[in-house]
Amino acid sequence: MREKVRGREPMMTADQAREEIRSPLDFLVRHHVDGGAPRMRAYERVGAQIGRTPAWVQRVLGRRPDASVGLHDALNIRAAYARLCDRIGAAADAVEAENQALRRDLDAALQRDQSVVALAQRSGAPETAAARGAGAPAASALVPTTARARRRASLPPRDVNDLPLWRGLTEE
Repeated sequence: MREKVRGREPMMTADQAREEIRSPLDFLVRHHVDGGAPRMRAYERVGAQIGRTPAWVQRVLGRRPDASVGLHDALNIRAAYARLCDRIGAAADAVEAENQALRRDLDAALQRDQSVVALAQRSGAPETAAARGAGAPAASALVPTTARARRRASLPPRDVNDLPLWRGLTEE
């Protein structure tokens, strides 16, 4: 099909329109497939969302020449794509907000833990070792400067010899 030109910019052909709309249509189908739906069921769901048949969705994604994409089809696909992007964005924002709350809780807990250990060390109370636990490292009383360093300092060292299974094998 030849390209029509009016003024400086060329007009869009039917093939170009079909190619423009394939990407969001494919994204909609892949979203359902990634969610666990079989591909044919994904075609049905997307077709129901945009008001077309599953066979039409297959034809457009398969680049068949008999698949025509009308303006209402393109608008429906764009609207469904925008709704899905909004849902994904809202879910990502909710996860990020939950992560921020967990980070704040973790930082507060680490600050409380470090202040209790520092207070106990200053008072010289012998029960602090029992309260801290037999396996707790003494390095956790250090006050790191960043949250990442606090998380790293609060984790016990990862040594293969400390694994219970490894100790069981070497003690025999």
